[in-house]
Amino acid sequence: MVKSKDNHMECEIKWNAGEGISFAAKTGSGHLIVLDTAKDATEATIGPRPMEAFLVGAVACTQYDLVAGIKQAGGVLHSCKALANGVRNKNSPKIFTQISVHFSIASDNISKEVVQQILDASRDVHGSAMKMLGRSAEILFDFELLSSDSLLRTNKTKKLR
Repeated sequence: MVKSKDNHMECEIKWNAGEGISFAAKTGSGHLIVLDTAKDATEATIGPRPMEAFLVGAVACTQYDLVAGIKQAGGVLHSCKALANGVRNKNSPKIFTQISVHFSIASDNISKEVVQQILDASRDVHGSAMKMLGRSAEILFDFELLSSDSLLRTNKTKKLR
């Protein structure tokens, strides 16, 4: 298998023979991922469904742009968490029709306006996955930006309770 590069990616996916429908994937960069599409008799799955993994990948690409953008703009990043929700068609093809992502960012030396510019550029220009998804889905981003001062106040409030 050829190693993945920025403009060329490969993967190998093998069906895991058995009662369920699951797959073992090896990426061109050598990582292993188990994907599962149905629950077994114990109601357990051995990996995310392929569309869950697709959503994770798209959001992670945006989060990469956000983290890199904040650092490049001189921000001092303490944490960045994304909570995503994807809505799909009920009937086939079950494509995403809406994706909402809420980012919780703790950073100093960065303004809300700059964070908004970074997210807009990721969605509209740089973010490959969201750009593809935007052809079928409404993409919504929102965020909260906390500074270390507000984090200290929040932590003190939590400790008092």
